[in-house]
Amino acid sequence: MTLAEEFQRACQAAVDESRELGYTPTAWISMMNGPGGAATAARRLLTNGDVQTGFQRLISMGRRDLTVEQAVLDEYWVDLFTDAHREAARWRLAQADGDGPA
Repeated sequence: MTLAEEFQRACQAAVDESRELGYTPTAWISMMNGPGGAATAARRLLTNGDVQTGFQRLISMGRRDLTVEQAVLDEYWVDLFTDAHREAARWRLAQADGDGPA
């Protein structure tokens, strides 16, 4: 199994856990099952200037561990993402934590 396929499975597991919590991230499901899979979808999300409602929802539920941003920062996936992707993920999480600029 490739690293991208493993990431796809990890993202699906996060979706399954989100569903168990009563939240179905339909936009993310559509994106991660589209061309290029979850890794490509994650890169697109991180290079897009918009913060997705799904991200905000998971943060408000206290489940940052289920966000794409948190997954991208996991060293296991280092070969799938660039430093710029990781920096964008860090910035979004800092904003969510209230540590970013006002």
